[in-house]
Formats: sequence, C-alpha cells, structure tokens
Amino acid sequence: MASSFFQRYTKVCLLCLAFTLVPLWSNANNQKKISLHEFVSLIPLWEVPHDSPQTIVGDKGRAYGVFQIHKIMVEDYNRITGSRVPHSVAFDARFSFVIAYTVLEHYSNHIRECGEEVSIYHLLFIWNGGGGAWKRVHTPKDDRKQNNLINYTTRALPIINNYINAKKKRRQPTEKIHL
Repeated sequence: MASSFFQRYTKVCLLCLAFTLVPLWSNANNQKKISLHEFVSLIPLWEVPHDSPQTIVGDKGRAYGVFQIHKIMVEDYNRITGSRVPHSVAFDARFSFVIAYTVLEHYSNHIRECGEEVSIYHLLFIWNGGGGAWKRVHTPKDDRKQNNLINYTTRALPIINNYINAKKKRRQPTEKIHL
C-alpha cells in the first residue's frame, strides 16, 4: 500500500518537475547555440564554488579538480584517445578541459551519426551521467539517475543561459548618438 502511494507520488513529482523545466529547456534550445569549446569552458562554473583550488575533491572523494572528473571519465578519455593517463591529471584544469572536450566531442559525433542534432541537454547528460546518458534526453526513465540528470541540468542551465544572453548582448550594435 505504502509502496503504491510512493510510486504514484514519485510520478506526480517527476511530472511537475518536467512541466517546470519545459520552459527552461525550450528557452535554451531556441536561443543561439554555444560551441563545444564554450560549453566546456563553463563546466567549472556549475561544478565547484568560485575560486576553488584546482585540488578540490568532491562527490565523496571520487571527483577531482574544478571539472569534478570521475575516474570513469578518465578511463573513457583513455579509451577514446589510446592514452594511459591517471585519474590524478584531473587536478590540472587545462588537462581537465582537454578530457571534457575530447569525451564530449566523441559522443557528439556519435549522436550526429545517429541522426540527431546535439543539444545542450545531450552535453549536460553525458557530462553528468556518462556516455550513454544522452539517450535519456528523448527517452527519460523513471529512476534515480534521471532525477539526478534533471537536477544537474536545472543547476547548469541558468549559467549557460546567462552566458548565451550576455553573448547576444555583446553582438548587438550600439546605438549611435547624433549631436
């Protein structure tokens, strides 16, 4: 009885959350896109507090550096590139950028090969949930991982949207004043 109530309650909460996020998601997809380079540059802004040291460790000791890279992401990087770098390289922000860019570019190419256009959601889901998480953008599951992906996206989207809006404003011509 309690289990049935909990399942219905969870589904209602997920639906409410989904309807809350739809305006955010559609807003982000309708705006001008950002490059993969720009996206990767923004990752530390939602991963760690401002001015965190490169040696920051999170997720109960499993995520390293300002990009909060897990060992499995480094293993993915090694598989993609044929390298053999250790997890500890994630403490170097520049190398973490290379790891993030390489892994996200690899899966972006795979998504395009599957006939889809890569979205910010694909990149966020991959970065937070691993290489296969991109499939959950269009085929969500009713599980804890999906909830984590939604929460992660909710945390990152305002930062991405602020960047896109600021970029748009920088591109607008300034009004000339005639004297």
